[in-house]
Amino acid sequence: MTVPSTRTRNPFVGPRAYKKGEGARFFGRGRELATLLNLLIARRLVLLYAPSGAGKTSLIQAALVPQLESEGFVVRHLVRVGAEVPPELAPLTPNRYLLATLLALDDDRLPEERTRPEELAQMGIASYLNRRHSDNKADEVLIFDQFEELLTTDPADQTAKVSFLAQLGVALEDPGRWALFAIREDYLGSLRPLLVPLPTRLDTLFRLDLLDPAQARQVMQGPALVAGVTFSDDAAALLANDLRRTIVQRLDGTSEVTLGQTIDPVQLQVVCYRLWERTFAANNRQRTIGIADIEQAGNVDEAIRFYYAERVAAIEVEAGVREREIRDWIEERLITMGGLRGQVLREPEITGGLSNAVIRALENAHLVRAEERRGATWFELSHDRLIAPILADNARWRQQNLIPLQHQALRWNKHGRPDSMLLQVDALL
Repeated sequence: MTVPSTRTRNPFVGPRAYKKGEGARFFGRGRELATLLNLLIARRLVLLYAPSGAGKTSLIQAALVPQLESEGFVVRHLVRVGAEVPPELAPLTPNRYLLATLLALDDDRLPEERTRPEELAQMGIASYLNRRHSDNKADEVLIFDQFEELLTTDPADQTAKVSFLAQLGVALEDPGRWALFAIREDYLGSLRPLLVPLPTRLDTLFRLDLLDPAQARQVMQGPALVAGVTFSDDAAALLANDLRRTIVQRLDGTSEVTLGQTIDPVQLQVVCYRLWERTFAANNRQRTIGIADIEQAGNVDEAIRFYYAERVAAIEVEAGVREREIRDWIEERLITMGGLRGQVLREPEITGGLSNAVIRALENAHLVRAEERRGATWFELSHDRLIAPILADNARWRQQNLIPLQHQALRWNKHGRPDSMLLQVDALL
């Protein structure tokens, strides 16, 4: 048996979430799956929270939903309360959260069976679900993913939020209805005061952490084995330790590299996806991945650098913002002169010269994370491990895309704009 071409058989998903039906490639979360499943069945309403990028959506879609269905539950279509409502439907109701929820719940039906939008806009959550329940008497589970969007979509729309949660609370009073809410942990404090209308106020919590080294090795070795390839223990340990590296600043101002306790699943997937592509592009008959393959395919910094460059270029196209502005903002605002992570305070629409919509795209790409402290939001890089690859790729990009005058302007600005570094007239001619 030979390993199929990696262009069609890469078992790693990269930076995206695992989907339903991909459970055979989903590893490392067996303990969390069992705990969350039992907790949800026993307590009926559960709030799942985790750091950004920990893999909440992957755990839900690839593992939890199939398990719930095997237990006899009807699992409704995943809901995103902040999902964009089609412009032609927005005037139908003043509550975008309600309409987004009903559209999502109705989306698991055949097109010819779906409720007309005009009718949906006049319905409440309970009345809609009661109508659906008459078709199938089985117990049902509602899953609200990225529920922090209730807070972030329109922070000033308090009336709509309260009205939506009141309707949701009525629907969840039904003892035949279970619900899971997934949220980034940095929004947990802001959400709690709004939960009064919901049964139990969602007092049953479950925290999903980043991967520990043992789990990370399962994430590397499991999918590879499914594809017929052995990922050696030594290679997996080497890669896990590399991804655990973090920078710690001492009291005297110096810094040192140490091994942290956890590994970011997104970074791990990015590295493994690229490792597989690079390894089997040269030899798709190979059946093992060892330390030599990791070294030949490029180190972790190279994989992360490649991903960073790809995502920044994509955001430029999607958001209509020059790539240079994004790269400069990340380096100048989120990385200190000493090569450590910096933070910038979120402003109403534009933070430090960059649109918050673009920063949100960087969050979705797991390059930036937001941390809330005392009612204020601070942006920072999602991990220390990103610093060196970002600096390296910014230098590469500038070398390829900037003219000498622009290079000199950057150096002048970086050193505090001294007169001694100003170009003379003859240098400008």
